[in-house]
Amino acid sequence: MTANTADLDKLIHDLGQIPAKVEKKIMPIMQKTGIQTKRRLQKDLSSSRYFSRAARSIDYDVTTQSFGGASIIQVEVGPNAARHKSAALAGIAYFGGSNGGGGTVPDPIVAMRQEEPVLLGFLEMAVEGLI
Repeated sequence: MTANTADLDKLIHDLGQIPAKVEKKIMPIMQKTGIQTKRRLQKDLSSSRYFSRAARSIDYDVTTQSFGGASIIQVEVGPNAARHKSAALAGIAYFGGSNGGGGTVPDPIVAMRQEEPVLLGFLEMAVEGLI
């Protein structure tokens, strides 16, 4: 008894190509998410009477790491001391100081959560039709 496995072989091959296709489609989405989240954080800090200078320190970085044949795309957004020395003020602006004061700027998680539905919508569109 023999079986024609050509269709199965093609499916396996096609499924193996999905990670590379997805990464190419997702990278620009993740970069845009980083930019938008950065803008939200900058706007929050710029609106503060005392911590507006810290807005200059907000930066974002997109990194890709491979693990077991899969890629992990990560966006990191927040104050960057290498970008501007006012980054130290951002922590006080967000969480307050040890002697009180500060904590008047919305937590960065708020900006991330505001951007989340947009990100998920674009990710859904990016992977649609790949299988």
